Amino acid sequence: MKTALRIGAIAAVLAVLCLWTPPELPVCPFRALTGRLCPLCGLTHAVFALAKGHVADALHWNALSPLAILLLAGAAWNPPWMARVWTPSLCLFAGYGVLRLFAV
Repeated sequence: MKTALRIGAIAAVLAVLCLWTPPELPVCPFRALTGRLCPLCGLTHAVFALAKGHVADALHWNALSPLAILLLAGAAWNPPWMARVWTPSLCLFAGYGVLRLFAV
């Protein structure tokens, strides 16, 4: 029963994201201060694009958006293997952030 509720909750969130347009958000403080993209810049738009099935758009906004969706689903689902995914994922986001900092 818990599994069905979790699947239903994830499906409901995806349905809302699919039907809703991402809000116009202000520039993140890091980007406003440095003029450079942070590891999370574009992630909101990317998640909305993924919910609509626009994978190329999502990857344009943030290349790690599929990983972010996995982490969000894992946070809701909390399977035992998820504990082993967090640290490497955070390292990926940190590395991606460093690459974005120095990209021209």
